[in-house]
Amino acid sequence: MKLIYTPVEFQSRNYYLVLAILALLSVVGFICFVISYTQGHGGFGISNRIPWGMAIIITIYLIGLSAGSLILSSLTYVFGREEYRLISRIAVFLAIILIFGAMVGISLDLGRPEKMWRLFMFFVLNNMRSMFALNGILYGGYFIISFLYLGSIFANHPKWTKKIGILAMVWASLVHMGTGAIFGFIEARSIFYSPIKPFEFVVAAMVSGLALLIIVVIAAFHFANRRYWKEPFFSLGKLLLGLTITLVVLVGIDKLTHLYSPHREPTLWLLSGPFAWLFWGFQVGCGYFLPILLLSQPRIRKNIKGLMIASSLIIIGIFFERFNLVIPGTAYPMPFYPGKIEGIWGQEGTFPLTAIELLMGLGIFSMMGLFFILGLKYLELLPLLEGGKESTSQASRAR
Repeated sequence: MKLIYTPVEFQSRNYYLVLAILALLSVVGFICFVISYTQGHGGFGISNRIPWGMAIIITIYLIGLSAGSLILSSLTYVFGREEYRLISRIAVFLAIILIFGAMVGISLDLGRPEKMWRLFMFFVLNNMRSMFALNGILYGGYFIISFLYLGSIFANHPKWTKKIGILAMVWASLVHMGTGAIFGFIEARSIFYSPIKPFEFVVAAMVSGLALLIIVVIAAFHFANRRYWKEPFFSLGKLLLGLTITLVVLVGIDKLTHLYSPHREPTLWLLSGPFAWLFWGFQVGCGYFLPILLLSQPRIRKNIKGLMIASSLIIIGIFFERFNLVIPGTAYPMPFYPGKIEGIWGQEGTFPLTAIELLMGLGIFSMMGLFFILGLKYLELLPLLEGGKESTSQASRAR
C-alpha cells in the first residue's frame, strides 16, 4: 500500500465540542497568567526555598517530549526506515508544538515575560558562560531548524529533508542535553549535580517522545476513522522497551553515585523522605517497572491497547521524574554553613499545589492540543492508505 497525506475533514459535533473545550481551558489559563502577572508569584507554590514550580517542571518536560519526537522522526527521513513513515511527519509537527508550549511555560515563570527577548540577545546582554544563555541559542536554533525540516517534508525534497533531518536530530539532542546540563552542572544541589545528567535527559526524551508519539498517532487514526498498519507500532514497542531499560540503568547509576559518601543525605532524603512516595510510586513504579513488565510480554506488546497503556504509564512516569528532580531537588536545604544553619534555611521546603499554577499548566496543554487538532484539519499530516477498501471521503471524515 502507498501512503497519501491528506487533511482530516472533521465534521462532527464532537470535533467542535473538543475545540470549544480546549479553547475555553486555554483562555482560563491565560486569565490565570494575567492574575499572576499583576499580583506576582505569591499565588504559586514556590518560595525562597523552592524557587521553581510547575511552570519549570512543565517546561523541561515539554522540551524532552519535543526533542524526543524530533529525534525519532529521523527513523524515516535520515535512516530510511519506511515502515515508520506513519509517525514521522506528525513527529516533526508535534515537536514544534511542544517546544512552543515549553517556551510559553518559561515565559509564565518569568516575573516580566515581556523581557523574554533579552534571552535571545546573544553575546550582547547575556553572560555567555551561563548554561541558560547557551540554551537560549539552542532553543532559538531549534525553532528555525524544525520549521525548515517540516517545510522540506511538505515540499517533498528528499535530499534536503535528509540533510536538515541530520541537523535536526543532532540539534535536538544538544537541546535536551543542554537542558540536562542546567541541572547537572549545579554543584550546590546534590540531587541535581551529575555529569551523567545530560545523557539521562536525552534518553528520557526519547522514551517519553516515543511513548507520546504512539499515543497521539494511534488516537489520530482512530478519531479520523482511518486505517493504519499495526506492525510498525509493535516494532516501536520493542524500541520503547529497550529505551526504557536504558533509562533505568542511567537513573540507577546516577542514584547509586549520589548514595556514595560523603554527600548522600539529600539522595537518602529523596528515597525515604516526604517525597519518596512520588519517586517510588510514580517515577519508578509507573514510569519504569510497570511499562517494562508490560512491554516485555509479547502478547501485551503486540496489542494496541496494551501498547497504549504502557505508553500512557511512561508519559505519567517521566512527568514525575521531572517533578522529583525540581521539587525535592530544591526542597532539601542547601549546606551554606553545615551544622550551623538557623531559621528557615535549615528547614525542608514544602510545595503546595495552587489552583493558579494547575490551571496555567492545563492551559498550556490545552493550547497545544488545540494547535494539534487544527493542524490535522488544515495540514497534510495524517497518511491515508491507498488501496484500502474504504473510499478517501469516508476515511478522511472524522467521528
